[in-house]
Amino acid sequence: MRIAFLTSDLDVTNGWGRYSAGFLAEARERHGVEAVRVPDPKGMRSGDIRWHQPVTALLDALRLRKEMKGVDIVHAATEPVAPLAFLLSRFLRVPYVVSIHGTYGDLATYAPSVRWLYRLAFSRADRLLPVSRYTADVIRRQFPHAKIAIVPGGFSLEGVAMERTPRAAEPRILSVGAVKPRKGYHTLIEALGMLKAQGVPFRAECLGPTWPNGYFARIEARVKELGLTDRVRFAGRVSESELRSAYARADLFVLPSEHEGTAFEGLGLVYLEAMARGVPAIGCLESGATDVIQDGVNGLLAPPGDPEKLAAAIRRVLNDEALRRKMSEAAPASVERFRWEKVGAEMAAAYENAIKEYAS
Repeated sequence: MRIAFLTSDLDVTNGWGRYSAGFLAEARERHGVEAVRVPDPKGMRSGDIRWHQPVTALLDALRLRKEMKGVDIVHAATEPVAPLAFLLSRFLRVPYVVSIHGTYGDLATYAPSVRWLYRLAFSRADRLLPVSRYTADVIRRQFPHAKIAIVPGGFSLEGVAMERTPRAAEPRILSVGAVKPRKGYHTLIEALGMLKAQGVPFRAECLGPTWPNGYFARIEARVKELGLTDRVRFAGRVSESELRSAYARADLFVLPSEHEGTAFEGLGLVYLEAMARGVPAIGCLESGATDVIQDGVNGLLAPPGDPEKLAAAIRRVLNDEALRRKMSEAAPASVERFRWEKVGAEMAAAYENAIKEYAS
């Protein structure tokens, strides 16, 4: 099988890039390096969601059609390149599939001037590949007749040895994700303030890009107001080795993602990465986290935007050593199906089905 693998991002420090890089590595391993053709994302102007225009996708498709000649299928691994995948598939006369990660699977996210273009690209796809059941529901509401196969992102066992540092006197809470409203850091800080007032000991470490914008400034101000400066640390973007060390010393992973307009958590690869290392996780309902977190088994689920309920969930895990140990032991096996080699097999099956149906 020969694949034209299109993505707008291969930077493993963010969700789109981590997903794309993982599937690209798996596709090359499964189908052979020469069989997977990958144009440089930096050279595709149509991959820039900030100013996507129909002419940009057309120019990229015209430029790439010779390079991609002879492929059996086109895969848009991120939503921004879906229009390019649509046009390229028409030039090459092969099927195409589109991975849907979350927010950008909702057409209302796009500017009205290009919304028609994404409606066309999604509706004509031979398969839409949402990363979770929740994301699939968002797609079905817009495209009730679409052919859908849920194919989640995954994690690699490389560097996921059960590294655990000795337990500290105070439990360690870890959160990983860009500091923006959709990740729910405002709710997390309020919950941590409640726990401090209740006398619950903890140290919290938040890793992920921060920007000099109003949201992060408000978060920093609230941390000071609640007297959490000595308990909560925002470390910003960190290296892979620093991230592994943070997982190794964490007792609990918390990322209370919530809706922000059309934005939502499609799956959350960081939950997988935490639980693969034996760290119980707390996430929120009404998101893709419900595909990963089994409430009471490998973590807990809380209502989005509810600091009281989130504080109660955190307190429950931190105060119950037996429960935390049980969840920690159950976590790695509970996410076994999300290993890249397993979700790679699901993606290969989606490719094969799309090719067969296109030929029939």
